[in-house]
Amino acid sequence: MKKDITITIFFLFCFCSSAIGQKHDYIWLFGYNSNATSGYPGVEGIMIDFNQSPPSIFYESINISLYVTNATISGPLGNLLFYTNGCAIADWTHHIISYGDSLNIGEIGENFCENGYPAGPQSALILNAPNDFNKYYLLYSHLEYAENSPAIALTTGLLSTIVEIDTLTNQENILVKNHPVISDSLGMGQLTAVKHANGIDWWVMVPQYLTNEYYTFLLSEDGIQVAFEQQIGHATVLEGEAGGQAVFSSNGRFYIRYTPADGLFIFDFDRLTGLLSEFRYIDIDDGAFIGGVATSPNSRYLYVCSEKFVYQFDLYDENIASSKITVGEYDGYLSPFPTNFYNAQLAPDCKIYINSFASVDVLHVIHNPDEPGLACNFEQHAVQLPFNHRRSLPHFPNYRLGPLVEGEDPPPPCEPVVSTKEEVLPTRQKTYVFPNPAPGYVKVVFEQALRRPGRVVLYNGLGQVALEEVLGVGSREFRLEVGDVPPGLYFYSVFLEGELVRGGKLVVGGGW
Repeated sequence: MKKDITITIFFLFCFCSSAIGQKHDYIWLFGYNSNATSGYPGVEGIMIDFNQSPPSIFYESINISLYVTNATISGPLGNLLFYTNGCAIADWTHHIISYGDSLNIGEIGENFCENGYPAGPQSALILNAPNDFNKYYLLYSHLEYAENSPAIALTTGLLSTIVEIDTLTNQENILVKNHPVISDSLGMGQLTAVKHANGIDWWVMVPQYLTNEYYTFLLSEDGIQVAFEQQIGHATVLEGEAGGQAVFSSNGRFYIRYTPADGLFIFDFDRLTGLLSEFRYIDIDDGAFIGGVATSPNSRYLYVCSEKFVYQFDLYDENIASSKITVGEYDGYLSPFPTNFYNAQLAPDCKIYINSFASVDVLHVIHNPDEPGLACNFEQHAVQLPFNHRRSLPHFPNYRLGPLVEGEDPPPPCEPVVSTKEEVLPTRQKTYVFPNPAPGYVKVVFEQALRRPGRVVLYNGLGQVALEEVLGVGSREFRLEVGDVPPGLYFYSVFLEGELVRGGKLVVGGGW
């Protein structure tokens, strides 16, 4: 009887462990430091919350700029924990955590960290520690200037920082910081991971610079194991900040890597040994400078974003190259820069979201990526963001991939949303408040003339209303006089018929 109870408790623990560790990718953050003094309106952070169905999209006041280096992690229940731009770690309140600065010390960090570390797409990754719900490993690339070309930045290694969450205070504590994992010349970004065959540990892979070698290491409950190198396939010939993207298929069976200069690399992957095999090369010669890849939830279809085209390949076809179908061609839309096709990420709602190389305020969407050909329903500039995304897109592995069981399909990596197009694409009137600091006046400007009444409320540090103005229907620009408001730091809220559409900090008095 005692043995039966023990077995029951063990399986209950395994089930609960699997069930609660599911939503680490449910909060996406990107965009600009909301407190930056760039001198133009529209500088804010952006949050997409996949805990809602359809996902909620709104501005978020963040304190670090998320450039191409962008990693975000949520707790098992989908609550934001912390995020990084490769220079610092900010918590769910958007404050830099204790000892969370100076992730990348050195000349490049000193020159660029104000705007985010320029290490390329997929240059930072956050993984939950195996069998420890309160510990997370942050892995990130380190750059140094080339010895003979001081204008060229090269990836010279991979670092790790371990963050522990105090369950009593909900505070983050750094256990290890800037620990060297690999000290070698690595490819620009393309750092990715997949669950081990046991469904608990992680395989982490990063390519070596301008070779056909790949570093693979295991993250287990004992920490980061010694990396091994594997030589396979073609050597890469050109890399840069634009780079490309690497991804494991949702079921972990394939490892795919794409850069426009090198073409498409496809490998089989063994989740038990961590080894690559069965290299396939596909030349995609369409003149692209940028690009990315993602796979469908069912792992059958591969999507290649190649600047002006989106291609679909059937990974289960004996001749993958011959299965190529163009499912999208850039329509020339500007907002205000070209909204071309850059990196891609499979989301918890089973859609693939695609950003652009320029800093624009839209995302493209593949609505039904499990469907063949044009039935995948690719839509350009489908999601209207409240602000520009600054070329950043958070990178997530499949946190929900379970153990490898022969004859059984893995659990789905996401939950499809069944809704109308209008429901899937939440939009909000763009609202700008400037100048900040306010030298006696402040302007509130909307993207379009108001069709419903609004108001602006200014609060002091005690939460008391210092100023309130009504915004009438029919205009899109309003000037508020704040010369009679005592100089200081205030908080503002902009409402349209009771709905909060913008909020933040405002300094009144330019000399304060």
